[in-house]
Amino acid sequence: MNTSAAAKLLGVSHSTVQRWVTQLEMEVGRNQQGHYQFSEEDISLLKDIKKQLDDGVILQKIVLDDKSKKRPAPKPSVQNETLDKMVEKMDRLERTIETKADDVVSYQLIQYRSEMEEALAAIGNLNRRIEELESRLAEQETGTPSDYLLAMEETAAAKKQKKKHPFRSLFGGVKKTPLQS
Repeated sequence: MNTSAAAKLLGVSHSTVQRWVTQLEMEVGRNQQGHYQFSEEDISLLKDIKKQLDDGVILQKIVLDDKSKKRPAPKPSVQNETLDKMVEKMDRLERTIETKADDVVSYQLIQYRSEMEEALAAIGNLNRRIEELESRLAEQETGTPSDYLLAMEETAAAKKQKKKHPFRSLFGGVKKTPLQS
């Protein structure tokens, strides 16, 4: 039984069980990861310690008999080692899957954000274009020529001035009278 399960059984915290083991110098078996593995004897000893503490004895005054204190730690069986390896491998795989899932979600969020920004830019461009078209329509309805039409008229006037014959620009364009014709 691991520390958390023993703590739950005794109705104390995980750190309390660890403190009892270290302060009372209990010999408790450990798994390959170095975590405590409590046997039935260890649990009964922990229950006895809890009872003494509940009766008002302070932890420093609790004395364990020599056989419970210096008992050799049980060797883990091959089956337990294999099970521990499998559990450790499963934990690693779960962490890897969680990390990859987080990476995928982050990538998707970045993609969605860029798509949203592109869509917002396109909407902004469309709004500006609609405003331009609405202003032109309003100018046409009120009879006010738009900037575009004014620019076209200025360009046409400039072209007409350029097409004047050089001889006429010197003499000012003399008109023919009915007698000359």
